[in-house]
Amino acid sequence: MVFLTVILDLCFFGAIFYMLYHDHKLKKSGSMEKPLKKKWQYWAFILVTFFGTGMAASFSDTEYTNNESATYQSKRDSESSANGDDTDSTVQKDDTQTDTEDTDSDDSENQVDEKEANKNIRMLLKDDQKDATNGDDRYAYALYLKKIKYGDESVDIQVASNFFDLSSKQKDVVAERVQGVVGAGVSMVDSDYKPKDDQEGYNLNFHYGQIAVGHSKMWNSHKYKWYKSAG
Repeated sequence: MVFLTVILDLCFFGAIFYMLYHDHKLKKSGSMEKPLKKKWQYWAFILVTFFGTGMAASFSDTEYTNNESATYQSKRDSESSANGDDTDSTVQKDDTQTDTEDTDSDDSENQVDEKEANKNIRMLLKDDQKDATNGDDRYAYALYLKKIKYGDESVDIQVASNFFDLSSKQKDVVAERVQGVVGAGVSMVDSDYKPKDDQEGYNLNFHYGQIAVGHSKMWNSHKYKWYKSAG
């Protein structure tokens, strides 16, 4: 379209210059021929060329504008797509980070403070040992124990040497009292503690030094397995 505009421009200006040149030569020669400026056909040609040039220029501008708009829109779409991907990635990252923080926060809230729980358990065991030493048979179980250490996964109990003098049933009684002491110590620091936690019980592991003495059974924490070789 640009090429056609150039051609029409040349025709328009060429026709004007040719008319002026032709009529000047005609007047100078004294010829009786009718000048081109007085011929309507010639003017019609000039007008057609003029309007044709204008229309061609208009189409050329429209085509250029459309191409520029398409290019600009394509660029905007590309930038929008890139920004959209970045935004989605950022939002997803933020969501993932928020979920992780929430999960960590929940885990932190639900996790029992082992240090405080063990402090309470030591205090309870020491009080029971004191009462048992003073002749209160209700706390006699405490005299068969040296230490109770609570952990999130299990509870380790160090027994005294006289623990081996007990029968399996008597050991079961001692183990159940340990369950109660651990539950009491944990309940003092766990705001989410419920009575059913005592019913479920804790995984107990009994040792005499490095020697394994017995443990809670996997399917029921209130049932116990005692090793004969340790007694």
